[in-house]
Amino acid sequence: MSSARARLRDVPPEDPLTISDAVSRIIMRNYLLHESLRMKIVNFHALASKILHEVAELTGSKPKLETVVVAIMRFSDKLSDKTAEAVDVLKDAKLSLLGSVTDITVVGKSGSTMKIVEDVLKLSQRFSVTPNVFQLPHSVKVLADEDEAEPIKNELSRNYSIHVRENTAMISVRLSPSAEKIPGIAALITELLYRNGISMLDVFYGYEDLLLIVEQRFGPRVYEILSKEITT
Repeated sequence: MSSARARLRDVPPEDPLTISDAVSRIIMRNYLLHESLRMKIVNFHALASKILHEVAELTGSKPKLETVVVAIMRFSDKLSDKTAEAVDVLKDAKLSLLGSVTDITVVGKSGSTMKIVEDVLKLSQRFSVTPNVFQLPHSVKVLADEDEAEPIKNELSRNYSIHVRENTAMISVRLSPSAEKIPGIAALITELLYRNGISMLDVFYGYEDLLLIVEQRFGPRVYEILSKEITT
């Protein structure tokens, strides 16, 4: 078990996303949106209207359309902003790969997700590998080792509605402290993978960590692509 993964397990549940972070996450999961923004061929207001509901889900609020437009414009600007600096920061990153991950989404209501987190953490004490847990405004995301996911699913499904995505891999990217000051790192990684025909299923990021969720068959390839970028 890498030290990076050990630190990731100690990160507290995710706070509701800011509008900017929610917009970034939505775009990074969608190849067509990302490429349209990169090539400057998308209407910002039309895109904002399309993703407004999803932004509300991720932030737990009701954002104004104009605010989402501004967030999209800023993300678009970062696609070409300070790319060289982002590449330099990425060279200091440390990678780890977990090749067999089960992605469990536990659906809750606003205000009830803390109870879900508590139940998940109680369950995690039984296992050798503590799952990664992310608290969102209306759901809780659990990323568990495939070998230990079955009892988690069975226990949680007794009290909650759950959605399960199997056959996924997780790549953790531990960035240097200087990464916080450099925009565009997440966009750079997304574009690297897109150029190699790989779309991310999900992404979670914090102060110095990025967690990338991809199809299981792509896990080793993503690790290889990022390793080459770090070492060259």
